[in-house]
Amino acid sequence: MDNKNTESGSPNSLDSFERMDMVDWYSPAQLASTGMRAVVSAVFGDYADKREIQAALERNQKAMKPFDFSERSELWMDYVSDLGSGWDSTYSVAYLLGRESLSAADRQGNKHHLKRGNILVMGGDEVYPTATPLEYKNRLVGPYTSSLSYVDKTDDPPTLFAIPGNHDWYDGLSSFLKLFCQQRWIGGWQTRQTRSYFAAKLPHNWWLWGIDIQLSADIDKPQIDYFDEMHKQASKGDRIILCTSEPVWVYQEYQPDDKPYRNLRFFTSRYTKKKEKKLNFRLMLTGDMHHYTSFKNTEKDPPDWKITAGGGGAFAHPTHQVPDQLNLEEGTYEKSAAFPDESESRRMALNNLKFPFINLRFGALFGFVYMLFGWIIGTSGTGSASVMHTWAATGLTEWARVCSSTATLLAGSPGLSLLLLLLFSGILAFADTKRKKPAASWIAGLMHGALQVVLLISAVWLTYYLVFGVGGFLPDTVSGIGLSALALLVFGWLFSGFAMGFYLMSTTLLLKTHETEAFSSFRGENHKNFVRLHLSDEGLTLYPIKIPRAYKHWVKAEGDLRKGAPRYVPRAGDHLEYGLIEDPIVIK
Repeated sequence: MDNKNTESGSPNSLDSFERMDMVDWYSPAQLASTGMRAVVSAVFGDYADKREIQAALERNQKAMKPFDFSERSELWMDYVSDLGSGWDSTYSVAYLLGRESLSAADRQGNKHHLKRGNILVMGGDEVYPTATPLEYKNRLVGPYTSSLSYVDKTDDPPTLFAIPGNHDWYDGLSSFLKLFCQQRWIGGWQTRQTRSYFAAKLPHNWWLWGIDIQLSADIDKPQIDYFDEMHKQASKGDRIILCTSEPVWVYQEYQPDDKPYRNLRFFTSRYTKKKEKKLNFRLMLTGDMHHYTSFKNTEKDPPDWKITAGGGGAFAHPTHQVPDQLNLEEGTYEKSAAFPDESESRRMALNNLKFPFINLRFGALFGFVYMLFGWIIGTSGTGSASVMHTWAATGLTEWARVCSSTATLLAGSPGLSLLLLLLFSGILAFADTKRKKPAASWIAGLMHGALQVVLLISAVWLTYYLVFGVGGFLPDTVSGIGLSALALLVFGWLFSGFAMGFYLMSTTLLLKTHETEAFSSFRGENHKNFVRLHLSDEGLTLYPIKIPRAYKHWVKAEGDLRKGAPRYVPRAGDHLEYGLIEDPIVIK
């Protein structure tokens, strides 16, 4: 990550990096690693707030001044969030962001010539799955430096600002601070901030503010002091573009804990209710949900906007669970557009029927559990052995006999009963019950847990019947043991995978829950987006850019990196498809 543009006239150096696949979120090792880091970051976040340390190390007058772009007659800006995952999806976005200009048509067919941003804002979760120097290098620095390797210092290189999301906080913010807060270069973009939050003065009485909410914690006192100083330097009626890392205005509609929304309201109210100098938060930009949704205040003319644009490279999130209307303290907001749209979002949920074939490591884990259960039954004494023989001789239509022998087995084997109870409890704990009305989620979780237990018992019975009953193999021979173990592994992979996939598909479609679990399961690379903004004396215009499909056939380019050429381009005859999600949004 020592990527400094110090040699005039030559592109940034880029150490070798690995083109990463999309994150396998259901890999047991990945689940354990992410869970552990989330716990550690939460604990250390409570006792060692890096935001306060940043302020303590930087007590000088310069640190309390905004970055100033206000002398420009016009300014272009790009906003991208939730990036740094698979190569194809991340580079598809980075490739467009790095081009000097783009041309996109609106619904009426009018072409809009869109210049590369003078400012690039990364709005949170700059890397997945966890924040380490290696992950940042492979999943973020590599793709972005490959897109725009170099901009000469005399050619007004674009400035890069970033705010951290929860994944950036998983190492206590150490890697984030090193990459974004030490005036380094990421390709042709120069970082300038010294804290995990920032403020920039823009032309025509606009400001850009980025806040760090640190895992939905309270906004710290040094950060409040910083923005109080920005408020002093602003003029009455100035307009604010606020970047935050979570769409708390959406979450408060269906999550019982609305503290993050209250934190945001506390922050904005501090500067909108001061009679002597009231500021206007006209636009809020966020990520965290990996889709595009826009909401406008129907009670104001022109309306304020709240936009989620989290399509920078991570797996796509659904939009069908997002409400059409937000009832907030500051007014009613109506949904303007969504990408993917609701019908496409529902179709995408059907990918969970492929769950066992996509999440092979998850299936291997459950296959091991099935093998362990079958092994315990086969080696835990005479009573259990008799159950084995009973099941081997029980046909596919003799359910009553299977149920009776299962009850006898569990009554005489506390260890097996405990194993099943642990499995059931783990599945139940997976249920998405953090909703304002959790009853349906609890019922779905109970049904899912019961189904997984029934499938486990059924798989062992079916294995004994096919291998020892129909196949005639003896349970104490190498062939019998090997075949039964293989059968249990296959049944565990298929049964548990299909049950999990059906559960995720059903809950996200019917209950509108498990949006993250259901859509991370198939690691969708498509439906990416970012927002390009243009500020002039006529107002602020937003151009939401969509990338329907991540491009996959990148080839090494021959262009001169010193002139802004990308390292990788689409192969000859191909192009990366992009367009506008909705007509340009104008805030006068």
